Amino acid sequence: MKVEQFLYGKTKDGREVPAFTVTNAKGAYIELVSYGATLNKIVVPDRNGALYDVLVGFDTMEQQEKCTDSQGRTVGRVANRIAGCGITIDGKNYPITKNVNGVITLHSNHEYEVAVWQPEILGDNAVRFTYESPDGAEGFPGNVKNAVTFSFDDNNAVKIHYECVPDRKTALNVTNHSYFNLEGFDKGPVTEHVLQLFCDAYTPTDAICIPTGEIRPVEGTPFDFRLPKKIGRDLNHDDEQLKIGRGYDHNFCIENYDGTFKEFAAVWEPKSGRVMRAYTDLPGVQFYIGNFLDGSQVGKAGKPLQYRQGFCLETQYYPDCLNHPEFLPCLFTPEKPFVSTTIYQFSAE
Repeated sequence: MKVEQFLYGKTKDGREVPAFTVTNAKGAYIELVSYGATLNKIVVPDRNGALYDVLVGFDTMEQQEKCTDSQGRTVGRVANRIAGCGITIDGKNYPITKNVNGVITLHSNHEYEVAVWQPEILGDNAVRFTYESPDGAEGFPGNVKNAVTFSFDDNNAVKIHYECVPDRKTALNVTNHSYFNLEGFDKGPVTEHVLQLFCDAYTPTDAICIPTGEIRPVEGTPFDFRLPKKIGRDLNHDDEQLKIGRGYDHNFCIENYDGTFKEFAAVWEPKSGRVMRAYTDLPGVQFYIGNFLDGSQVGKAGKPLQYRQGFCLETQYYPDCLNHPEFLPCLFTPEKPFVSTTIYQFSAE
């Protein structure tokens, strides 16, 4: 294993952005960028041993700063959507920034994603990034010291460990927003990938993608991935939830959640033979398939990011959970910080 550092580029305001590669004994590697604490590349072998990058994303700082879909970024303070009412903590309402049509909050107005995090190399296989979010950022209360550590091993496992410590009670729900395409970052839509989700329910949304509060069983719906099936198999199903999200863009509820670390998903790509298995200790995962990618952004190798070119499995507390008492709350304190781990492990068959 080895870690190497290089200059990725400079932001528009002149800040230098370091980046890192973590390479294992087999030559597979990941690339990490300090801007947004971004997981920018995962280069792993197919069934014939050929290495290829399986993350949709960008090559340059100019592209990174034009990014509108959070590719590979660390997202916080609170990932996903929050209703326009904001959040209420101990009886006090906080009218946080509404960055989608002035109506809802998405990804906390991307605060964590546009910060240049401070990096530290840890041994020969890991890099830790830190960022301090000030009290009142985007309307959220409390100062938060954030640390995200990425590591890679000889089994092609990407481990993401979060430790976010506030100085008072506040909302935290931090995730990584990677877009995966196991055939390769530029190989077209992911609808032929085969997905299994160990999730027996999901949280349907209203017309602006805010959860209604219902926890709906997946059985008998196009949201049932408990047995492996192609991502695209049921996309044309006449289900109102698929129309709202333009496809899959929903939180799924991980089966038998008890706070322990467990597998929640497996994905197979038939052409390359690549397999990804995913693990977390959080209760939910947002499954999204790039329904809003439209070719307007230029990505890696100068190629446009096309419709449904990648899928996301963002581990999380349920979206808008502080406005739904039936959901587990994402409230944390100095004594009980946000600490979580997600692993994406790659193989081929």
